[in-house]
Amino acid sequence: MDNIEAMPTAVNYALFEEALTTFEAAKKLLTTAKLTLSPENQFRDTRETAAILNCFAYDPSRQE
Repeated sequence: MDNIEAMPTAVNYALFEEALTTFEAAKKLLTTAKLTLSPENQFRDTRETAAILNCFAYDPSRQE
């Protein structure tokens, strides 16, 4: 499995489907966990936080 390009397309597709199924299951578990936590213990999305801070720092319309 070191060289995925040498593998037949059907095998590549099967690996993709398995990965997608795993990510979907993880997303469901994370959503459930987020709903059960109190607001002060919620997960923080660091990418979302960075985007918001960048908007305040670099968006001239917000500084007026």
